[in-house]
Amino acid sequence: MQGTLRYVVGALAIVWLAACGGGTTSSPGSGSQPSTSVGVAGANLGAATDKISATGQLTFDPSMQTANVGDIIQWTNTASFEHTITFDNESSLSDPSLQPGGTWEVKFTTAGTYQYHCSIHPNMVGTIVVS
Repeated sequence: MQGTLRYVVGALAIVWLAACGGGTTSSPGSGSQPSTSVGVAGANLGAATDKISATGQLTFDPSMQTANVGDIIQWTNTASFEHTITFDNESSLSDPSLQPGGTWEVKFTTAGTYQYHCSIHPNMVGTIVVS
């Protein structure tokens, strides 16, 4: 009986650790900075050149943004619930959990058109055109 209990407790601990770990949360000062050949993503990358809101009306405002190579785009979740910034073809620039009040920044280093969406609310879509 004691061995079974020990096994159950160990299994529950593994499940709990798996559920709590592995993700990132976006809040001011999180500092995570994944980098790719097209940009760097994270928080506190510098002064934002342009700002986009992830709103409670399930939109990105503005939904289309132009930028120059080297610009920093900052998303802020102005809703009272979670959103994501999920890039269609650049997953390393994505933020899997943009909490209310949280921010996420991307500094684009390569010109191109970058489409993104909220994976929680798939009708929320946006485009960044970098020249």
